[in-house]
Amino acid sequence: MKKKLVLSLCGTSLLLAGQAMATNGDQMLGLTAMQWARGGAIVASPVDAPSIMYNPAAAGELNIQDIGFDLGLGLLHAERSISNAAISTDSDSEEYLGLGTGVVKKISDKMYFGLAAGGVAGLGTDFSRSVADTAATGVVTTKGLLKVAPTLSFKPNDKLTIGVSAQLGYQTMAMDTAKFSLPQTGEFGFGGAIGAIYHVSPAVQIGASYISEMDIAEYKFNGSHDADGLLPGATSIPGVYSFNMDAPSSAAFGVAFKPTSKLLIEADVKLYGFADVMKEEYLRDSTGAVVETLAFGWEDQTVYALGVQYAVSPNLTVRAAYNYGETGIDPEDVQYNLGSVATIEHHLSVGITKSWSPNLQTTLSYTHGFENDVTGNVPTPGGMVSHTLEASQDIAYFQLSYRM
Repeated sequence: MKKKLVLSLCGTSLLLAGQAMATNGDQMLGLTAMQWARGGAIVASPVDAPSIMYNPAAAGELNIQDIGFDLGLGLLHAERSISNAAISTDSDSEEYLGLGTGVVKKISDKMYFGLAAGGVAGLGTDFSRSVADTAATGVVTTKGLLKVAPTLSFKPNDKLTIGVSAQLGYQTMAMDTAKFSLPQTGEFGFGGAIGAIYHVSPAVQIGASYISEMDIAEYKFNGSHDADGLLPGATSIPGVYSFNMDAPSSAAFGVAFKPTSKLLIEADVKLYGFADVMKEEYLRDSTGAVVETLAFGWEDQTVYALGVQYAVSPNLTVRAAYNYGETGIDPEDVQYNLGSVATIEHHLSVGITKSWSPNLQTTLSYTHGFENDVTGNVPTPGGMVSHTLEASQDIAYFQLSYRM
């Protein structure tokens, strides 16, 4: 029974590294205030230069006359807890920064170049205990994925824009549990994206994009592993341990409707391929032997986003959105996902954009991720015990936009 317990803690630690704060799985809703205010519904009608991260065709759809630049800075506050009949513990890490930026340059009437960068997934968690009232069950982890996307967009005619981008990534990870200690390290990854936007009529446009799975190089940790876990007298074995954790693919489709010149409504559907990267992973020692099998059990996630924006005046635009994605953690998988905060499903967003001149805009947005929990049985020294994972979050973003 104790062996099952430490295996659960092992699985927990890795998922915490992948799930610092739940939005859509471990993916952020966006990189900037405008994107968050639209709930991530930007595939068919992009809002800014960093939109090329999610649809490369966006670069040719922003009406950039020469060059456009956007910078987004966010403050994220997350409440996360683990509880059972004996304990309830909160994560000590609650505040994080989000950053996204992008630039688009018009090369010709048909060609645009863009470059976007930002943190698209990750962050961290710090639990002093998880399944029992002892520090030996603490879980402290961090993970972050930074992406850079150089992009080309081409407009063969007034109705169609197509785009392609390379996506370069750098993902960091650290894990410290009763089972093992793996100091922070980072590895590079590579992927790509394609996208298109088509104007069906002056009032309707559609968009689609596909972002490939990002192949992250295998992590190498100079750490230690405890074969007996929480058992008395256990000995940690120092050495080099390896682990794979790639970033999921995504496919998205959106429809934008402009019933008037002031009002725009967009509905998007996005599919994340979590089953390919979070279903089951393996921790190996320096010989390549598997020391732990981590059965996270994640399935692919379908996300629905509805965004609305309205131009109150030529200098003032307001936005609101709803975003929903069912959590990838089922009750039977809770034992392998202790401490994961990927339980939030519903998000509401609002935002306001002020134009200070023909070239300069600022945007503020606020998003609330509503509290949600998942409960399932977890093996402990006293037998199977019901555990609940719970999380909620608040996100505020500021954005500076400049056009020339």
